[in-house]
Amino acid sequence: MDDITIRFGYHFHPSETHVASKRRFKMRKDVRWITFVYLLLFACGCVTVVDSGERPSQHVIADTVLVIDQAIKALTNPWADYRKILEGTLATLPRDSQDFIRADIRNFLERAPAVGVDFKCGASFVQYTALKELGRLKDTLLNTNPQPARPQFCYAVPIAVDATRPVDALEIYGYDFDQVPLEMFVMNSDGFFKDVSFALIKKTHYHLTLNLGANGVTFSSDSQMLSVAWGHLVRYSIPLIHPTTPLCKSWLEETPDGKTITYAPLLIDGDGRFAAPGAKVWASTTLDYESNKVDATLCVTATDPKGDSTTFSGCGVEYVYTSEPERVIEGVLAGLNSQVTYTHRNQADDVMEGTRDGPVAQWTFAGLRRQSEGTETQVTSRLHKIRVVSTQPDGCVSAIAYREAKRMNALSPTTTERLDSQLKKIDPEISRLRPRFAPWSH
Repeated sequence: MDDITIRFGYHFHPSETHVASKRRFKMRKDVRWITFVYLLLFACGCVTVVDSGERPSQHVIADTVLVIDQAIKALTNPWADYRKILEGTLATLPRDSQDFIRADIRNFLERAPAVGVDFKCGASFVQYTALKELGRLKDTLLNTNPQPARPQFCYAVPIAVDATRPVDALEIYGYDFDQVPLEMFVMNSDGFFKDVSFALIKKTHYHLTLNLGANGVTFSSDSQMLSVAWGHLVRYSIPLIHPTTPLCKSWLEETPDGKTITYAPLLIDGDGRFAAPGAKVWASTTLDYESNKVDATLCVTATDPKGDSTTFSGCGVEYVYTSEPERVIEGVLAGLNSQVTYTHRNQADDVMEGTRDGPVAQWTFAGLRRQSEGTETQVTSRLHKIRVVSTQPDGCVSAIAYREAKRMNALSPTTTERLDSQLKKIDPEISRLRPRFAPWSH
């Protein structure tokens, strides 16, 4: 029997993870002894073994994935209430879902910062981290190379430090700052750097303070930026503005038109064949950018509500575009997410048009018809031409960071007068952009 119940209070599922079964037998060394006792009880007729009649755990995993997918879909709405969505997810998860799913969602809700006095990032950042967390949980559930949580940065106050208008502290905001040891450096124009981690104070897992006052960090005329690093890589930088610091050069770049991304999801339930038309399909393509590259995450779930409830699901990440090595991509001039939901009819392939405000121009779904050996369920998203803003941060301050610092009244009148004259030479499409996770303002 695949699933048995011993009428002595314990229920076994052979495919459950150690985390899910920790309430049963935590110590492996007890297994032989317990088995011996049960065999004696069974031999004397004190217990009976019967078929539990419950669904195999692959059905539970599939149902759990469908609930997570609904939450991911809802979170792509820019006006979504992440807390309400995650609380709804907890309420609708299958009863037998793995324990770590509920535990990690509750942990996220407890740790998620509230936008306000002590957290200056925009609400979209917490929504972004919630999407990342759900993606990580889904990868863990499906065992598809889950990545560990890592720090995310969103905003700094001031977002650029004006040497002609000293401040006592630099406040840096983000999430999961307690996941790895963080270091702080002053980067100099000669390529050398100075470790100033002694002045970095970790207030919470989402708020760092760098002391720039007494007994804190001091700058020289060669200092160009402050950088946070871990794992020997710079992850986030704040520019320093000296009396002669210019605006950086920035470019509007375009990704190749018609780039395609194809992904074949995993079979997580059923025999892999759709018995008849009617499969429910959801797919999403989300762009993300860091340093000088743009990636796309393509997710798809297809489930057959009839027959043996065949379900395919999964996500794949693929490179989309890389700028010049010395540049940093500061923005994307388009929506970052496209998604589609539909019911498959009886075509060999389904081709659906995307939207103008998202990255996908066209979707193509294959393998959703009545299947035989050798066919494969997959989705292909063909992307629009995507425009990105890249900047070369070499002893300068980007126009986007400058305008944001000016908006936050972090600059001296002398600095703004000097740099405003240079701003006139910057493409207005670039200079009007704000940092990705800047706080909302009127």
